Amino acid sequence: MFTTIDGIRLRIPTEEPVAPESNDCCGSGSCCPCVWDYYRAQRKAWLAREIAAETEVSSD
Repeated sequence: MFTTIDGIRLRIPTEEPVAPESNDCCGSGSCCPCVWDYYRAQRKAWLAREIAAETEVSSD
């Protein structure tokens, strides 16, 4: 399943995303999206999925 978060289209991860290494970012500020932007969007999507799953389990 795909979603768009903060203007970034991505597949909703099924496992918690791993933060990029410090050397994965070039530091130029010109990449759009930056690896950190992509990571934060993935993390938001993953957290939303986890919360939805917990809510579904607790309502059963």
